[in-house]
Amino acid sequence: MKKQAYNGLVAASLAALVLVSGCGGQAPGQGPTEVNSYKITATDTNVQESFNGTVLAQNSIVIRANVSGRVVEKYVKGGDTVKAGQALYRLDGRQYEANLASAQANAARSSAAYQNSQVDLQRYQTLANEDAIARQTLDTQASVAAQNRAALEAMEAQIRLAENNLQDTVVYAPFDGTLVMDDVDLGTFVTAGQTALVTLNSTDPVYVQFSMSEAEYLEYKKAHRSVDGEVELKLSNGEIYGTYDDNHKIVSTIKGRIVEAAKNLDSGTGQLILKAAFPNPNHMLLPNMYASVITSGETIQGAILVPSRALLQVLDKTFVMVIRDGKVEQVPVTTSGTSGKYTIIRPSKDGKGLTVGDEIVVDGLTKAKNGAEVKATLLSKEDIEKGN
Repeated sequence: MKKQAYNGLVAASLAALVLVSGCGGQAPGQGPTEVNSYKITATDTNVQESFNGTVLAQNSIVIRANVSGRVVEKYVKGGDTVKAGQALYRLDGRQYEANLASAQANAARSSAAYQNSQVDLQRYQTLANEDAIARQTLDTQASVAAQNRAALEAMEAQIRLAENNLQDTVVYAPFDGTLVMDDVDLGTFVTAGQTALVTLNSTDPVYVQFSMSEAEYLEYKKAHRSVDGEVELKLSNGEIYGTYDDNHKIVSTIKGRIVEAAKNLDSGTGQLILKAAFPNPNHMLLPNMYASVITSGETIQGAILVPSRALLQVLDKTFVMVIRDGKVEQVPVTTSGTSGKYTIIRPSKDGKGLTVGDEIVVDGLTKAKNGAEVKATLLSKEDIEKGN
């Protein structure tokens, strides 16, 4: 308990050192701290919101055989990309070949019996017309012929069943996709409808599942009539999902669209669950990858834009380091979404916040303490957007 209290005291002391203005100057003999800076601009800006999500396959099934038997041929391995209708496994079919031959033999016998009963029925019909036999004899023969016909149809059904079972000894992919690395080995005995052979995930397109809070959902609805808007995707490495040239520079953004939204908030989390569909032609997006769905919202007139990397987070507050008279001053700000590499800053209620033309520290935040003298190299908008 004492150790926890001590750690809390240390953390509070460090935070206080960041915020206290009187302790930010350089030590004697040191010159101004070198930093990169940027002059704040304002423009009409579309607010973007980012939501953490997970990539899911649109179709994901565990493939099982319709018949039992031992795996005698395996045409694929885990991780392979397969096409719809491609053969995956073959089970031992000797039992099903024998069943088919037996059904065909039974059907042949039934056919012969039916044909004979039909011949007798025609002969009895002729005799009955000449009053040479009793009517009951004719009716009895007609019943025998009908029974033989029913027996033949039953045997033909057995043939179709045996043929289907024999065909089912080869297991095929139901759709295009990628196999998970959970495939069974050659020689495995498979029980019909129970043994999992392999899992198949579809790859193009894919879903990205994410969630919104109630407040975020209401804000989104203000800017969109329905929850089916176009969205972008930011990958875990910070890059926007898109197509790239040979120099790994993005050529175009691949956009997705919200295709599913729950009709109620999750009772446990209070979140609204949504799914966005994204094309995945190069199979870059894999199931269970993490990515952020970026939505567009309202357009703010004359929004103040600050490079996102210039924001300093201290506990639960956000600050920007403003350069005034050659010294750094911490200014608290309230953010309101993002736009590309910039964060939108809400206007300050007391008028003491950021204004257009303020010069802020972009790089060197850890060195530029509150009240410290700095020597700033001014970056252009192009420098910011190129990541320089």
